[in-house]
Amino acid sequence: MCIALAACTTPPSSSAPPASPASLGQQARIDPVSVFPMDAYDQNVDHWIDPAGPGYDQPFLSAADQHTHLEALRARYFGTAGDDASPWNRAYVETKVYRNGGADIAALQRRRLAWFDNTGKATDEIGFGQNFRPHTQVWIDAIAQNMDVAQFERMPNYSAAQRAIATSNVLVRELPTMDPSFYDRRLAGEGYPFDNLQVSAARPGTPLYVLGSSLDGGWYYVQTPDVQGWVRSDKVAHVSTAFVDIWRSAARNGFAAVIVASAPVRDTQGAFRFDAPAGTLLPVAPGDSAAQRVVLVPARDENGNAVARIAQMSDAQIANAPLAATPRHLAMLLKALIGRPYGWGNTGFYNDCSSETQSIFAAFGIWLPRHSSTQMSAGRMTDLSASTPQERLDYLTQHGVPMRTLIYIGGHVMLYLGNTTRDHQVVPLVYQDVWGLRPADNSRRAVIGGSVIFPLLAHIPEDASLQSLAGTPIFQISIIGSPSEGSPVQPDDDNPAG
Repeated sequence: MCIALAACTTPPSSSAPPASPASLGQQARIDPVSVFPMDAYDQNVDHWIDPAGPGYDQPFLSAADQHTHLEALRARYFGTAGDDASPWNRAYVETKVYRNGGADIAALQRRRLAWFDNTGKATDEIGFGQNFRPHTQVWIDAIAQNMDVAQFERMPNYSAAQRAIATSNVLVRELPTMDPSFYDRRLAGEGYPFDNLQVSAARPGTPLYVLGSSLDGGWYYVQTPDVQGWVRSDKVAHVSTAFVDIWRSAARNGFAAVIVASAPVRDTQGAFRFDAPAGTLLPVAPGDSAAQRVVLVPARDENGNAVARIAQMSDAQIANAPLAATPRHLAMLLKALIGRPYGWGNTGFYNDCSSETQSIFAAFGIWLPRHSSTQMSAGRMTDLSASTPQERLDYLTQHGVPMRTLIYIGGHVMLYLGNTTRDHQVVPLVYQDVWGLRPADNSRRAVIGGSVIFPLLAHIPEDASLQSLAGTPIFQISIIGSPSEGSPVQPDDDNPAG
């Protein structure tokens, strides 16, 4: 989790426990939560990406770059080559997931259990439930028994029967429980919504590999294209070779991307299947046309096996992927997502910073890693951590490429939209899903709590004690796409809110 930044936007990875917060004793007397005033920051997307601008339909990524990224995305989900990191790829599972048989996975489970066990923990390391009481030994012991950690040491190298698919939007957890584990709410940046057990979510239609199951049968431990973790078993279906062949073939012929915040999906038999969040990719079904959009959706039969169903959706809900990477289409996606609540690790099936950028770029056929730090690998990275905050801002305004530059500041990622003028100074403008801002002493949070358009400023005018997002210890930018590509549109410098 992000301690250095108030945003705290990327959930803990599945391979390491969350960091401990600062000392409770140093912060107990300070109210750790306030609401940051947003009145001075215009959130009308059209005011920043002008529909009347001459470059509104001019791509900021070339078709060739998008094609390259789309093939990489397909490989990540469905590839069969030796280095394709698909959960359905035998070579990947055998050589990467089972690097040391099941011993590594078993060791990871034991580390997680130890991390969430309150025995012998300092005050600032205690995990609390939703009732504000520390989790008991009975609680962690019951989870440990249900996990049956020893099963991972008995695992085979690979079994085709363990391939599966998400049949709904499903939360990925550190341990097989829906109980949250919060640090003390009196610590700045802790308590709700920062459930340390929450890792991510797998969208409907996501390929999975089942590595183990809980003794009660209610949970599977799975590998997704992004992360590893525990998911509810009733939202997962096992896939046959025939199903995999059908799904892969349809995905090769074409994807449709969900372009609204959440789309309710019914199949042609009238059964409700799931709510598909933005960025969900579903294979186009035979018979799809401009007049009638049809996609394949996964369903779970009475025996827990996957069957392919057909669903009709509207042009307002889905579009052929990849969408042309134009300002028009980016603005469409931002309008669908802006203002939605922040969701740490997809809590409540809302996005945090890195799942927000994932959702946006998936529609353009670009796979981004789940964690903010690794999203820097998507493009050409420049590390400005040794520069001053003002030097960073100046570099970004001069060398950042609007709409395809990601900014990483340690646990948090943002999308650079271009430059604007504020108080007679040219400053970068970013889109981000952010929890809030913090002062240098890390004593409190000024909560924004959602996805917003916001300038990167050297100083926060509403509260001089709050730290600039350009003043964090880490500051890196990554530009997606070929170096020769530019961007046709800058945000409107005459915006009245600027």
